[in-house]
Amino acid sequence: MTLPHLGLALLVNLIWGFSFVAAKVAMEHYSPLLFTSLRFVLVALFLMPYLRFPKGRMRHVMSIALLVGVAHFTFLYMGLNVAGGVAAVAITIQLVAPFSLILAIIFLKETIRWKRILGLILAFVGVMLMGFDPIVFDYLTSASLVAGAALFMAAGVILMRQATGIGAMQMQAWIALISFPILFVFSYAFEDDHLSQLLTLNLRHVAALLFTVVATTIVAHGSWYYLLQKYPVSVLTPYGLLAPLFGVGFGLVLFDEPVTWRFIVGGAVTLAGVFIINLRSAEKLKKNAQVSADA
Repeated sequence: MTLPHLGLALLVNLIWGFSFVAAKVAMEHYSPLLFTSLRFVLVALFLMPYLRFPKGRMRHVMSIALLVGVAHFTFLYMGLNVAGGVAAVAITIQLVAPFSLILAIIFLKETIRWKRILGLILAFVGVMLMGFDPIVFDYLTSASLVAGAALFMAAGVILMRQATGIGAMQMQAWIALISFPILFVFSYAFEDDHLSQLLTLNLRHVAALLFTVVATTIVAHGSWYYLLQKYPVSVLTPYGLLAPLFGVGFGLVLFDEPVTWRFIVGGAVTLAGVFIINLRSAEKLKKNAQVSADA
């Protein structure tokens, strides 16, 4: 990678790592469902120019929006809201990779060999090790919600792999547009004090909300999509693991989260498993693309 693109990859993962902190800060004021609703309202407004109808794909897009926009972010932000910090959340959400692989095996009949099997085992063993950490165990509800969020995202990823011809920003725009009315209804039904949350503006909380919209969704995702057009997935995969490391680092520094050996070992084992899965999947994708090109 060129030095500017390397810097961009690092910046993207720094933003994604800090996004856990920004969301946690924003939910000091906004309830989780309302926060998610507001995020998607703003994303839809910013990405309005990308809202073009995907011919023959609208049902597919709606399914992705329900899984990713509604289910994934609802579970993620509810889990983050009840968590003691952000470090365990940043690691647990990495279960997206092993869950995606399992769903691909079940629904896409994908075959895997020993390297990715090893990655699956390491990823889940690592999360189990963290679960036995007394600090994480105190927030077991949070860990369960975040694991559920990872499963919903994994299902969305499987559908996204089949949604050819739809750009990343176009997909983000549709997810936001479809999700926010549903989330507003859920928020109205299950949460209180909406007017006070909307009318009482605090610069810190509004800035945190805007960060998740502009920096996380638009800048980071847009930049990553740009890099994916320049480099193979296998080149970018190792950098993707920096986001949870940055998230853990921000949690330790900004929230003064305690660290135990179980958390360190469990987090390291989980990320090792995710790294193996992602790298091997990227290599397989590259190999399949070369075979298709040769044919």
